[in-house]
Amino acid sequence: MKLNTDRLKNNILKLGSIGRTMYGGITRLGFTDEYYKAADLFKELLEDAGLEVHIDKVGNVIGRKKGKKSEKIIMTGSHLDTVVNGGIFDGNMGAVAGLEFAYYIKENNIKLNHTIEIVGFNAEEGGEMGGTFGSRAMMGLIDLDKKGLVEKLGKYNLSIDDIKNSTIDTDRIKCFIEFHIEQGNILYENNIPIGIVSGIVGITRYKITALGESNHAGTTMMKGRKDAFQALAKLAVQSDDYISNVDDILVGTFGVVNIYPNMANVIPGKAEAILELRHMDQNVIDDTIERIKAIADSIDSAKFTFEKIISKKSCQCDKDIISIIDKVCKDNNIKYKTIHSGAGHDANAIAKKAPVGMIFVPSEKGKSHCPSEWTDWDDIEKGCEILFKTLLKIDEQI
Repeated sequence: MKLNTDRLKNNILKLGSIGRTMYGGITRLGFTDEYYKAADLFKELLEDAGLEVHIDKVGNVIGRKKGKKSEKIIMTGSHLDTVVNGGIFDGNMGAVAGLEFAYYIKENNIKLNHTIEIVGFNAEEGGEMGGTFGSRAMMGLIDLDKKGLVEKLGKYNLSIDDIKNSTIDTDRIKCFIEFHIEQGNILYENNIPIGIVSGIVGITRYKITALGESNHAGTTMMKGRKDAFQALAKLAVQSDDYISNVDDILVGTFGVVNIYPNMANVIPGKAEAILELRHMDQNVIDDTIERIKAIADSIDSAKFTFEKIISKKSCQCDKDIISIIDKVCKDNNIKYKTIHSGAGHDANAIAKKAPVGMIFVPSEKGKSHCPSEWTDWDDIEKGCEILFKTLLKIDEQI
């Protein structure tokens, strides 16, 4: 299989550079001018590759080529948005790999049995609308009755009807294959070029509030203080110790910390943080949060409240698709490892409605969501070869 590696590389760099910042990274947030500039360019490239293309009401770019025998859709692609000051490969690489597959079948006059759709999703990285917004809208997974949704949509000139008009008939999806950088260090440290993803972790977030007692920072002695921030810090440290010893999959992060009144001469009477837990098994997450609540009860300098704000369950990749990717790797003598994904992906949303598979390539030193995010071009080429052959193998199944 001969790929046009120069075109693949140039398109990754061209699309990936939209939104470059003075700090060396890329900021191409969903719904921004930078995002729609990338979406328009991706649309042009998909059209050049011979696909019929449209951008739906929520900003997803969808290129389609009708199959000769089946109306069922084989989908591939990834997201076009980035985090603030992120890298050029996250999402973008998988979308451009799908584009290159379209060029490949066009230039080799390959007539697929199934309709193929190459998708560049909007707003995977999250924000006010929540992560994987574009793919969730497409799958019909947005709760249209959720309080405040209309107001949030209005900020992006969107309506409930726009969400409805972006939802597709998911029964027509045969499968979705997402090609992505690992964003971790397992493949890189073990010098393995391909990761076959077994599943994607669940993500649960709690808003934790510590309530203490504000007082004068100079006249209130240390003994007997009810410092909410100190209490929250103790909870974070003790929770981290516990999480670190559960297993090799569970991860937990305290972030988005707010202190009140946030003044140098006032003891904080209130402190808040978001705790995020990720694991393949929701029971492990639930057991962990109960343990952390028990730790909070043991800290007597503040009272704690826990509010669950996000709960996205883990998903398993389709076993038949995993087997196909496995066979493709073996047939082509390419070393691989089966691993889970610790990051969320559009595949997670689509898995609620259709079979999914994911192919990973290494991230240098495990870095992602930063300007130094890098994946070697040789690894990307190998990954594209596995992706293309997987798609062609799936297309044979009528």
